Parts: sequence; structure tokens; C-alpha cells
Amino acid sequence: MKVAIAKGRIEKAARAYFQEKGLPVWPEKRGRELTVTVDDNEFIFVKGDDVYKYVMHGAADVGVVGGDILREKTPGVLEVVDLPFGRCRMSVCGPKVRRNGTKKLKVASKYPNVAISHFASKRQNVEVIALNGSVELAPLTGLADCIVDIVETGATLEANDLEEYETIFSINAKFITSEAALANRPDELKSWIRMLSEEEDE
Repeated sequence: MKVAIAKGRIEKAARAYFQEKGLPVWPEKRGRELTVTVDDNEFIFVKGDDVYKYVMHGAADVGVVGGDILREKTPGVLEVVDLPFGRCRMSVCGPKVRRNGTKKLKVASKYPNVAISHFASKRQNVEVIALNGSVELAPLTGLADCIVDIVETGATLEANDLEEYETIFSINAKFITSEAALANRPDELKSWIRMLSEEEDE
């Protein structure tokens, strides 16, 4: 099996969970290697934004990625298991002293599609500014009135005198695959899905 793993926090949590479930795992310290082969399995370590692309285009059979990316990109992959890690939430955040006024709200986000969809559902007309870097800077510098971003502990918000206005949705890691992979490796894939989905005995 070829398995695409999002590098960083999800990679560490995925390794621990795979090990707990009796699935193959890569060495805990893999150095700078971008691919690691263990038995008949190849683990591919990529940026979170790229995991679904490897699965969608057949370069990987399955992948582990944050649900936030799937909500933003809505790619043509199958979400087959909700994983119990990578938990956080997508929220609207901004200055503790909110701006008053009637001008169009400016919203900065790394997740422009999520932001547009959220405010459209509230029938609120906003200007969404897509950013790649630290979105917390946007309200601090006057670029935007508020942000749509991932919140885990809230420590970064607090450090920058920002607060959470509302939660849009909860997030966790997802185990994904494709129709092609299910057709080509049905038995192996179903075994992985079953093992990852098994609940612990009480």
C-alpha cells in the first residue's frame, strides 16, 4: 500500500494510532527521508495541502489529512474513517473590541472558500482576503476586520489580544482513499479501514 501522510502534528499522531491498531508504521525518527518503505508499504510524507492530490491522482492508495483541508478544497476523494486525533475547530475570530460600522466586513483567511460559504449562509456580504501566512496579523494591521482560521488551544489568539467569535465546524483527521484504489486493492483497503475503525474494548 502507498500511504500519503500529512507532515507535522498529524504525522506524529497518525504513527501512534496506526501502531495502537496493529498497522504498519514508519520509524519514529525518519530523518529527512520523504518516502519510507516498511514491508510492502510505502509511506509518503507531504504537506497537508497535497495529501488529497496524491490520493486523487493515484500516486497513493490512501492518505491521512486534516478535515479542514478537505472542507476547503472539496476534492474527489473518499473520506472512509474519522480519526480520533488532529482535533480543533474552524472559527471566526477577531479583536476583543469589535468594529462598529456599516461598511462591508473584511475577512482574512487561509480558507477563503470556507469563509465565503459561512458568511453566505448567514446572508452577510463580506470581502474575503486569501492569505497564506499568519492570518492573526490581518486584524492587527487593519488589513481585515476579522479572520476565519483553525483554533486549537486559543493561545495564539490570546497572545495577540484576539478572541473567538463563533465556531463554524469541528475538525479532526480523516483517512481517505479513492474509487480506483478501492477497486484495485479491495481486500487490503477494507482490512485497513476495519482496523482503523475498531473501537477499544470497554
